[in-house]
Amino acid sequence: MAESDALLALQDLDLEVMRAEKRLDELPEKRAILEARAKIAEVQKLKGKAELLVRKLEAELRAHQDEVSTLTEKLGTEQKKVMETSDHRMVQSITREMDGLKRRRDKVEMLSLQLMERIDKADGQLDKINTALAQLAAKEASLVEEFKAQGGKLQTEIATLNARRDAYAGQLSADTLERYRTIRDQKGGIGVGKLEDTTCSACRMELPAERVKELRNSGSDVGVCPECKRLIIVAEDS
Repeated sequence: MAESDALLALQDLDLEVMRAEKRLDELPEKRAILEARAKIAEVQKLKGKAELLVRKLEAELRAHQDEVSTLTEKLGTEQKKVMETSDHRMVQSITREMDGLKRRRDKVEMLSLQLMERIDKADGQLDKINTALAQLAAKEASLVEEFKAQGGKLQTEIATLNARRDAYAGQLSADTLERYRTIRDQKGGIGVGKLEDTTCSACRMELPAERVKELRNSGSDVGVCPECKRLIIVAEDS
């Protein structure tokens, strides 16, 4: 096969690969997977905040419970002092101190009850968050399977096209292949056109007659379009 024919075939296959890769990238399952993962990340942040709140509340509750234990122990000690003394003034003093300890213990116990209610509520929210995460994970897994089924077909098609493309690329000289790839990447995927009468098929520009003559008389089937600077296949005169 002539190098010019191999170039045109390579260009056609490159465009087919680009279209197939675009279809793969635009599969609705892929978009849905990305949306599900974004939602999972969002819910995981909420979970982190909820877990932090629960830990904070539980730490406060432990501190209150420790204080209740300490106050109860002090009350026991003061009660023992009352039982061991007959001094009326001492008894009154100890009794006042015990009343203060009881009031503080009652307050701390009330705060502990409020904390337990808040912990129960936070745990309930955490359970809902974990349920939502499990549902999102299941949805993501299902979407991934769908994407593999649909995307697998396209990936197989792309692999087949690439194999054919490599076969045509192997028929080009290293210099021509490098020039083609460089121009293709610079020009949005189209690196070669064909001279059709006096028009470049790639940029659709009509070329000056003298430039067309130069291309046809160059002795090479492959030239450079003076307008778009892509490689151009020079068609034979009819």
